[in-house]
Parts: sequence; C-alpha cells; structure tokens
Amino acid sequence: MEIEVKVRLKNLESVKNRLIERGAVFKEPVVQEDMYFKPGNFDPKKVQGPGDFIVRIRKEERKHRLTLKALTDILGAWREHETKIENPKEMENILKAANFTNVFTLNKTRVLGKLGEFEICMDDVKELGKFMEVGLISEEKEKPRNRIVEFLKELGFEEKDIEKRGYGEIIGEKLGHKFDGMR
Repeated sequence: MEIEVKVRLKNLESVKNRLIERGAVFKEPVVQEDMYFKPGNFDPKKVQGPGDFIVRIRKEERKHRLTLKALTDILGAWREHETKIENPKEMENILKAANFTNVFTLNKTRVLGKLGEFEICMDDVKELGKFMEVGLISEEKEKPRNRIVEFLKELGFEEKDIEKRGYGEIIGEKLGHKFDGMR
C-alpha cells in the first residue's frame, strides 16, 4: 500500500534546498501528463469511498504507465496496481472501447527525490499549484502516515499545512465529484 502525505507549497525551490541540506538526492525534472478514467457508468454525484477506483495513464517522455488506484479507508493510502505500457494512445483507445471515460487530465512537472526511507515528489501541477508529496510503501496503517507527518513537522510544516486529498480527489471535487468524508 502506498501511503502519501502532501503539503501545498508557496516556494518549491526553498523547500527542495532545505531537503538537499538534509541529504536528499533529486533526479532531473520530468513532465507528466496524467489522464484519469472512470467506468462509463460513473456518476460524479454518487459518493465515492473505499473500493472505488480510478485508472490512470501516465505519459512521460520515454516511460508510460497504466495504474489502477483504489480508495481505502486509510487517510492518504491507496491500493495500487501499475504496469508499463508501450503505447499510451492505444491504451486510451482500449479503455474507451471498454466503456471508460476520461474524467480529467493533470499536467505536471515532477522532481523525484529520496531521503532515507522517504520518497519525495516536488510537483508543479498546472491545474492545482505546487506541492510536495512524501511517501512510504507499507502494509501498516497509521504508523507510516505518522512518520511522514513527524518528518514534515521537522521541516517546519504544521498539521494545518497537510493536504489530505490526492490530486485526483482535489480536481475531482473541483469538478463536483463526491467523496465520503473519510479523509
């Protein structure tokens, strides 16, 4: 299970530099286009909760992936299944032929980093703004999230700075999609 906690940033470079001072190593920026699909019978007015899912096609310069992300009852935790794909346009055609609908697309520049056990993503999301996402892979429930929150507090963030929704939920809510309030 992927546990992620994100914070909205005013100054992405300043936070990145503080992380580098602590020993974080970052890769080169990549541009990603994330197309999100729901089954054709998806009703945005129906409340979504644990078990509901979204399928994402992520396009990058040389690496494309298909991901299924299912909501869980754990704050910031998703069940994920992911695989590489060769041809994102053909995958989009397959999903549409299987009666899936593209419900929204996000465009972002992402800088992926690592600091100890934490995976760090510095994201500039065209549709939403700048964020830092800190993640851990774990089958535990609350302990990983608590470790991430403590790490964020060490960086000077407060509980009120934490964004409890994923990008899909943030943009989904802007589009009128309903979630069950577990977050």
